[in-house]
Amino acid sequence: MNMPRIILITAVLIAILLVDSDAMAQATTQAIRAGEEPPEKLDPVVHPMRKARSIKRLKVAPLYSFNEKDVDAYLKFLADEHKDPIERVMHLARKNVGQPYEIFLLGEGPYEVFDPDPMYCLNKSDCVTFVEHTYAMALSRDWPTFFRTLQRLRYKDGKVGMVTRNHESVADWNVNNAWLFEEITPHLGDGKAATAMHMVWKPAKFFAQYGIGQDMLDVPISSTFIPRDRIASILSELKDGDVAQVVRGNAREQYVGHFGLVARGTDGQVNMIHSAEPAVREQGILDYLEKNPKTMGFKFLRAKAQPQAVVDATVK
Repeated sequence: MNMPRIILITAVLIAILLVDSDAMAQATTQAIRAGEEPPEKLDPVVHPMRKARSIKRLKVAPLYSFNEKDVDAYLKFLADEHKDPIERVMHLARKNVGQPYEIFLLGEGPYEVFDPDPMYCLNKSDCVTFVEHTYAMALSRDWPTFFRTLQRLRYKDGKVGMVTRNHESVADWNVNNAWLFEEITPHLGDGKAATAMHMVWKPAKFFAQYGIGQDMLDVPISSTFIPRDRIASILSELKDGDVAQVVRGNAREQYVGHFGLVARGTDGQVNMIHSAEPAVREQGILDYLEKNPKTMGFKFLRAKAQPQAVVDATVK
């Protein structure tokens, strides 16, 4: 390359840099005049991410508007502001009211290709991911611990994979999350409110669509649930943060088809915060039953005593 051509290329590059610098300066001046924060320079990475907003702004922003850096900053703040982990659960659940609903939005991407959807989502949720994300955030102090805790909740022993994901609620999710949650269903109403629940989970049939898991055996399930006509009698025993599982099915087989979080309203009403079409909402449990006449009843799980200590000892 001859010298004149090098000089020409160098001049062009300098001109581009000057234009970019001038544009940035103009944008900064316009922002200041409008009373807004000046635009921030992005990190020099391939996929730059906006820096975390101030805690003042995050306090009033809906949780589903957060990016990863916002979550990291807010969890650090929240861990200091609210020492009770269940208070953090309720705070975050209510801060996410209005989050758009989308079913089947998560997968194992990029670790596996059977379901290449991402392993987390901040701006949308379905009923299960809403509960998982809320608890994972509430029991974490920053983004890295949130992500690890989330995978511990989503997968058996936290081992990421299509086969190890907790697909079936009673056979997988409840069993594999017994490290953090205890089922209280059979103890409600002095142990007299629950009735038998039966079904057979057939993982080999489920995984056949992906050509995997064909050596997995059927799993007979014998559990309990509270029938819909007995729910009113046990509402006073429920606590904030209890996991509510909606039971559906028929007289022969029953299954859990929806998740939510128990939340006591200021008026004393026992509500459920849950993700359902079109968005996350807080709704009275009895109102939910009235609007969903085919619901057979509920199961309930409760976080173990000192849940933060349990997570700290389990999630590495």
